[in-house]
Amino acid sequence: MHYLFLGRLVAAIFLVPALAMSYAQSGLRICELNCENFFDCRHDSMKADQQFLPESPRRWTFTRYWRKQQNIAKEIISMSNGVPPDLVALVEVENDSVLHDLTRRSVLRRAGYEYVMTASADPRGIDVALLYQPSVFRLCQHRDLRLHLNSEPDYTTRDVLYTKGVVFTGDTLHVIVCHFSSKVSGARKSERYRIAEASMVKFLVDSICQQETGARVVILGDFNEPPTGQAITETLQARPCEGVIDKRLIYNLAYPVGHDKRWPHGTYCYQGHWERLDHIFVTGSLLDSSRTLYTSPTAYRIHAPKFILTTDPMTRRLIPFRTYNGYRYQGGYSDHLPVYIDLVTKIVEE
Repeated sequence: MHYLFLGRLVAAIFLVPALAMSYAQSGLRICELNCENFFDCRHDSMKADQQFLPESPRRWTFTRYWRKQQNIAKEIISMSNGVPPDLVALVEVENDSVLHDLTRRSVLRRAGYEYVMTASADPRGIDVALLYQPSVFRLCQHRDLRLHLNSEPDYTTRDVLYTKGVVFTGDTLHVIVCHFSSKVSGARKSERYRIAEASMVKFLVDSICQQETGARVVILGDFNEPPTGQAITETLQARPCEGVIDKRLIYNLAYPVGHDKRWPHGTYCYQGHWERLDHIFVTGSLLDSSRTLYTSPTAYRIHAPKFILTTDPMTRRLIPFRTYNGYRYQGGYSDHLPVYIDLVTKIVEE
């Protein structure tokens, strides 16, 4: 994507008055990746990370950790044709040291990424994070949102990460990174947790839109539900991009449009069945092509290069190349496929 280079060259344009009479189109790419247990190999006495230590049954050694680092870095770079994407939301990252190694010591070290991440009360110690190119996204604000359930005061899960920044056109962009509760405890039992998390995110988006008319918001992450899930359609009230677009509403770009039969059909494969669990939502204002920052209703893409895939020995079909299959080490990338969208920016020319 050659236009990403143009974005970096004009990164300071929002610092000067817009005196031009014409526009040039550029853009930026926003990606999301569930990293599948991106742990370091040191024990945190406050977290249940014992499965990912050198002496554990998984034998999570320093060598395996660094292979994971290089794999994740390679996968991120591949999401933008060899050019580091502008913003990357990461899910299932253990701590700051993992991100420091990724951005400063892996092959990503020359990309110049900065990052913010949550420090949640999740029992296993996994969090969400956002990598960003400072020349493209000038971070103004970030904070964690923590779920509190009156009915279950001891329940803890991943925090939601909220960030606010200014892109090189001078437009404000709000980015929310989520990792909703998994179905490990059962789909029905865990559904109430995802509904509560979706309610918290919906309240945040509504607050942003009340304070900022036409706010451009991107929500992305692993939501552990398909596009038709209750937490997504009823609580978050995310809808497919059909009919008249209302700038105040939330639209799910991951919702299959028409008869799109492109492979892969989902981001996670369980027992041969593909599920679309990794979503990207936007407010309707980001679907207005008359503005200087917008995206398309069909912008959502699932990234599936051959090197992050492997053949399922049971079905003989391609599936994500995981780091572990149960307790058996495979040395792969992740059990989820990454997703991305492109935002188009109309840059004012003098």
